[in-house]
Amino acid sequence: MAGYTIYCLVADQWISSRRYQTVEKRRRLRESTATAGKHGSNANVDIDASVDKDAAVVQYASLEIGGRFVNPFAGWRDKTLLDFVWWLATRKSGNGLSSDELELERNLPLAKPYFELLDTFSGDQHPQRLRQAQSCAVDDEYAEYPAIADLNKGNTVTATWFGQSTCFVQLEGLNILTDPIFKQRTVFSWLGPERLRPTPCQLADLPHPDIVLVSHNHFDHLDVDVVRDLGNTVTWYVPLGLRDWFVRRGVYKVVEMDWWQECEHVVEDRSFRIISTPTQHWSGRNGFDSNCSLWSSFLVKGVNLSVFHCGDTGYCPAFSEVGRRYGPVSLAILPIGSYEPRWYMCHQHINPEDAVLIHRDLGASNSIGVHWGTFMMSDEHYMAPPRDLLQACVKHGLEDSEFIAPKLGKTMLYPIK
Repeated sequence: MAGYTIYCLVADQWISSRRYQTVEKRRRLRESTATAGKHGSNANVDIDASVDKDAAVVQYASLEIGGRFVNPFAGWRDKTLLDFVWWLATRKSGNGLSSDELELERNLPLAKPYFELLDTFSGDQHPQRLRQAQSCAVDDEYAEYPAIADLNKGNTVTATWFGQSTCFVQLEGLNILTDPIFKQRTVFSWLGPERLRPTPCQLADLPHPDIVLVSHNHFDHLDVDVVRDLGNTVTWYVPLGLRDWFVRRGVYKVVEMDWWQECEHVVEDRSFRIISTPTQHWSGRNGFDSNCSLWSSFLVKGVNLSVFHCGDTGYCPAFSEVGRRYGPVSLAILPIGSYEPRWYMCHQHINPEDAVLIHRDLGASNSIGVHWGTFMMSDEHYMAPPRDLLQACVKHGLEDSEFIAPKLGKTMLYPIK
């Protein structure tokens, strides 16, 4: 055991040193490219901008050292075992949670998804689900919504949040499921943090997804039960190194993507671009597979609309490059929870103000804040994320409806002009 521990420490030091050298090399290359561009003629401004974008892609390309993926961002800091132990020893407890279930219901109310709208926008007329939808009368949640017949799905994004980073999104007739987890606990039925509130509905109640976007393989972002239920009936878009995990479970309809890679997804006569973009995080489902697979955000672009699914991340300069290259974005799904204490969480999880900065980097028309109010795995008060988000929006001059923390289960409409 002592020998193995020493081996791990030496390997970590070697990887950390190589990472620093590569990050510096990429940074100098980017600077030299920018300097060369400044000396170019005015006639070549467009060419210089294109070269600078390519240099940015090289600077923020995925990086693998010693069989492990690492973050290619100068601001990243690996956490040590001592850091983890110190956090556990000093962390706050309780997160402000009350034993009064009525208080939880008041603060984290559940809404029924707008099933009729979701079915209409998907064109899916599944009789069983229609019966379920009819049994769920539209209540005051949607009283002010336009009539379904008046909505144009060609310029309207729908987004329904089910907790953590799980959303059902509809984009120009494409049904998208993100980072799916519908179980009560993160790991098994008896192990892992427990949901504060139940899921607003089950996966079977929704129109069938066309694609599933998986940002990384942490238990609170990838539910093996959902993988088994959907199997090969959908196309899974996952980061590098994660396809084999699906194959071992009999799922082969999996597209593995590297950062900045683009794929075309066709549904009937409609074509969509799926783009994998960088984030600052890590991966692993047990102590032996840490960073064996990549982590990623995804951008889905239709003819008129686009949706950005972030997953987990610390704030990094890659988001401004995503915005420059692919923005503006119609709707961004951004995490706003699991951010305290900052000294421990800042490199892997953004806080609400960081989320607002990413919203602006992407040129997003609208954003919704997710990854809060579901599983408590950090130290902030369980209702702090929406409060801090509101303050950050005011600080940065965002409109009230531009970036919101939605109600669990409520189907949000975003008509894009």
